[in-house]
Amino acid sequence: MQIHRLTAHPARRPIRVANVQVVSQFLKDGTLFLRWRIDGAQKLVLPPYAGSGRADDLWKTTCFELFLDLGDGKYREFNFSPSGRWAAVDFASYRVKSGNAELRNWPETAIERGDSIVTGSVRVPGEALAGATHGALATVIEEEGDVISFWAHAHHQEQPDFHDRTCFTTQFVPPKAP
Repeated sequence: MQIHRLTAHPARRPIRVANVQVVSQFLKDGTLFLRWRIDGAQKLVLPPYAGSGRADDLWKTTCFELFLDLGDGKYREFNFSPSGRWAAVDFASYRVKSGNAELRNWPETAIERGDSIVTGSVRVPGEALAGATHGALATVIEEEGDVISFWAHAHHQEQPDFHDRTCFTTQFVPPKAP
């Protein structure tokens, strides 16, 4: 199990959100389990539940994200919405889409909301990881008043850019089969 602490991009500050962290762990079946925790979530905007399935433009509101380096300049972006919707897009190079990732098994999402804490969990099927060993975790946070902040391990540009490959520093090493 790994704990990842994300920071807000300095150009896009939150109102109340004070902390975003992600726990990552591989399960015995090769599934990657991710659990986001958002502290200071009193003004957090969550999209309404829409059921499981693909959707576009999830990153325009509160959304959990995972980027995976697939080698040779290729990468995969996952968006996991608290609504239950998700997206998985493959890129041939920086921001050059090559199409939707074809997944046999869909990611499973769940959300829990307390007074000041929101947690979101995602189970990413092992086959969706395509052998990647590193990438990036990120979060888009929308708070009341259309305030959007962008959270990641590191920010290397003047404006938020989760596609920046210099931010793909998180290791995802699945357990070895017995």
